[in-house]
Amino acid sequence: MMAELYKQNIAEKMTRFQGILEATGYQSILIGSGETKMQFKDDMAYPFTANPYFREWVPLATRAGCYLQIKAGASKPQLFLLTVEDIWHTAPESLPEGFEQAFEIIEYASIDDIKRQLGAATAFINETNDLELDGEHWNPQAVTDQIDYQRRGKTPYEQECVREANRRAAPAHRAAQQAFLAGASEVQIAAAYLAACDCRENEMPYGIIAGVNEHAAVLHHHNLFKQPQTPRSFLIDAGVAVNGYASDITRTYAFDDGSDFAAMIRVMDAQQLELVAAGGIGKSPVDLHVLSHIKAGDILRQFDVVKVSGEEAFESGITAAFYPHGLGHHLGSNVHDRGSNLANAQGDVLAAPEKYPKLRSSASMVANQIHTVEPGLYFIPALLDKLRTGDQAANINWSRVDDFLPYGGIRIEDNIIVHADDSLENLTRDAFEAIN
Repeated sequence: MMAELYKQNIAEKMTRFQGILEATGYQSILIGSGETKMQFKDDMAYPFTANPYFREWVPLATRAGCYLQIKAGASKPQLFLLTVEDIWHTAPESLPEGFEQAFEIIEYASIDDIKRQLGAATAFINETNDLELDGEHWNPQAVTDQIDYQRRGKTPYEQECVREANRRAAPAHRAAQQAFLAGASEVQIAAAYLAACDCRENEMPYGIIAGVNEHAAVLHHHNLFKQPQTPRSFLIDAGVAVNGYASDITRTYAFDDGSDFAAMIRVMDAQQLELVAAGGIGKSPVDLHVLSHIKAGDILRQFDVVKVSGEEAFESGITAAFYPHGLGHHLGSNVHDRGSNLANAQGDVLAAPEKYPKLRSSASMVANQIHTVEPGLYFIPALLDKLRTGDQAANINWSRVDDFLPYGGIRIEDNIIVHADDSLENLTRDAFEAIN
């Protein structure tokens, strides 16, 4: 099934890129996977991951020194694979069975072999200018804007990769939950996650976030603790990569299911599903972000953390102290996929709202996009200290804040597809339901 979907995917990508070549005046686009990087003054290499412009086409995420060429008028892309004798290292990653039929595969031994294959007008997409082209042809923005814009809509193959990435992540999330309930340390919890999805740490699409107790309030808690703690709460944000495409899932758990914090998680979970249902073709991510803040304010009011309505908490800026990030982002070969703020293929940017300058997504939702939906509520001391000395301090029930501080915070994150018929597929909930 995947091989056939992949064949269709490459055909669709070729059609899209032929349009990009025509729009930009180039005769070919060459995309490099990237090169390994050595540690400073050492003979050890950093873990390698192919760049997302290459991964969009080729599922060789760990293979350096590859190049993909899309030529005007060609029926197949050319895939250049470096062939050198190497007795020291494991053989390089190979394409999945059946995928090789989508390419004209050419083996090469030196960068000069690549140069001889290039046409007169080539756009080179790569981190380094290995071909020594004129700077204007190395990562030309006119081309990368076109690529970023077309990536908003995912092909059936790309959707299936993210769907499968959710399927593989769900049992790993369950394993992490069980490790937390058993009193494991954050490092041990992460190890349980990796074992359950049968992945190496370097294969993760992003570093595992596994925060126990107060650490659940650290939005990107990657410096995991080795010492077990008396368990109260646990937030895990972790995905899996399939053929270069990522899942991005967050769940939060309470050790005591009868606690107020456990009840808050249940309310957040229900409201997250309401936010998922509010999405669809033409919907504004900015409007959905505002709605998520009002809902966050409603939860704070329900649990007596604030003394005003959810809407008043939002309008006065109170919710920003408890919910300091955006509702979600596009998902694909980048975890935070590109094109989310582009108005068109020419690279015109839709400016983020003045009130939310760091909001990742401002362009309306379109068919076949994959989004994350991840509202949160956190008790972050640095932000609460500012709130405590501000003009809204009297609208906060500080004793309730103190009650929740030891639990850190809550985030619930699902991955959804906005289908062409405006239906919404919740990949994450489906994956969890399948293992229950």
